[in-house]
Order: sequence, then structure tokens, then C-alpha cells
Amino acid sequence: MNTATRIRLRSHIFRIWTAGAILAGYVYGWFYAPETLIWWKRTTNAIVEAACSLLPYPWNDRIEATLGNFGLWVQITLAIIAFRILMWLIIVVTNHLRSRPQTPVQASPQRSANTTSSSAVRATGPNLPNG
Repeated sequence: MNTATRIRLRSHIFRIWTAGAILAGYVYGWFYAPETLIWWKRTTNAIVEAACSLLPYPWNDRIEATLGNFGLWVQITLAIIAFRILMWLIIVVTNHLRSRPQTPVQASPQRSANTTSSSAVRATGPNLPNG
């Protein structure tokens, strides 16, 4: 399997996995946490209303009514998009942390009392007398 096919396959697996996870979350919410579905419905409706209010007069009402008719599908789509963005951010941060080169901590060399500091050598020069 070449690289392009492998990348496309990983992309499709990621898409199917995120959509399946959101749909499973909806089914779980339907039975065990209906208040989260109510919250998500109100939130997506508020987002649609706010976005449509930015449009000029005849179009804002038309688009809001059209998106309102597709309400459940808009809610599921927005949930999938938000979940994919969250998963993408987690994957990017994880890959970045994992790919950083691990540099060992080196102990700084200790100075002995009888060595001349580099600033004194610079100020007087190596062959100039002190003072």
C-alpha cells in the first residue's frame, strides 16, 4: 500500500470514527442524559439565529427557516465538526510532544577558585598587564 492510499485510509477511518462516536453519544444522551441534548439543541439554535442575524433582511429569515427545518441534521453536523476539531487538536499536541527530541540535562562545569574569569581576561587582554 503506497503512502497516498495509507493517508486517505487514515483520513476516512478518522471521519467514520468521529461520526460514530457522536452518534453513539446521541444515543447515550437520549437514554441517560436528555438534558445535554436539550442544551445542545438550544445552543445550536442560538448559533444559527446569531449567524443569520448578520445577513441582510430577506435572506436572514429564509436561511434561518431552512436551517430550522433541518434542525437535527444541523445539530449532528455541528457536533461532529466540533468533535473533529477537538480530536485534531489533541492529536497535534500529542504528536508534537512525542516528536520533540529529548535532550539530556548536562551538568554545568564547576569553576575552580584559582582560574581567572573570562571577563578579567577580556578586560585586560591575554598579554596585557593587570592594573
